[in-house]
Amino acid sequence: MALTFAHRVSARRASLQDVNAIVRLLSGDHGLPPETAALVSASQAQLRLILAHFGLETGKVWVAETGSGAPEAAAVWIPPGVSIDEEEHRALLRLHGLRPTLMPARDHDGRIPGEEDHWLLAAVGIAPTAHPAALEAVLDPVLRIVDDASLPAYATAPASFQAELLAPFGFEPWGSGAERPEPRLRRPPKGAFGG
Repeated sequence: MALTFAHRVSARRASLQDVNAIVRLLSGDHGLPPETAALVSASQAQLRLILAHFGLETGKVWVAETGSGAPEAAAVWIPPGVSIDEEEHRALLRLHGLRPTLMPARDHDGRIPGEEDHWLLAAVGIAPTAHPAALEAVLDPVLRIVDDASLPAYATAPASFQAELLAPFGFEPWGSGAERPEPRLRRPPKGAFGG
């Protein structure tokens, strides 16, 4: 099912054929701190495996593209109750001759309050030349699910670096402190921010 937004931006669920293009989009530096951009760039092979074996199977990966078919934006969401088994993750990497350089998407520095049910925005990326509607196109399908279920959404550390882009969608900082000076992002349940 494709959703179409203004300016001919459409979003659809990603497939295995989209993995390489999504990884290239997500691993661009696009405003990430230099050390994070270098880590993500060096981890493209691992990102491909994680996206192909976990994101597409257990999560919801949305990609927005314009008429040319090039990805403009992508979002990787993990639904409530889903976790990536650490042993399975490491075994998959070993099978492909890789060593883990990235933490699994559910490996939070700070625990989610009360371990409440939530959706997790594991990764988000937008091309520098993309129309702003592209980001809305990849976030909106899951945010509607989140709102219908009155659940919060959280963003992992890499997704939280996109705070300026995510703020218009109701994401706000939470849980910064001495152990973690940079805040993560949380989007309260729909009724909590008047949406």
